[in-house]
Amino acid sequence: MPLYHSDSILLEAHYFGDDSECLRLPCEHVTVGAGAIVVHGVELRHLQSMRWTPDFLSFDAGGTHYRYPVSRPAAVGPGEARFALL
Repeated sequence: MPLYHSDSILLEAHYFGDDSECLRLPCEHVTVGAGAIVVHGVELRHLQSMRWTPDFLSFDAGGTHYRYPVSRPAAVGPGEARFALL
């Protein structure tokens, strides 16, 4: 499972027309595995208070931009959230 050093993630939701929402959250690093992304060092309270489900999670690492389709996050430990890949 590749580990990417990124200082933040961006969560996006897109609705009909031009309506959308986004939320950028600081983090320590991101792990991308088979079927899931785990974000380490994220404040879970922000994710738990979201009223919408993200469509995409993106981050920058090593000069490359990564963007993945995801579903609602689940807390998997202190400061760790898991997003299922779609």
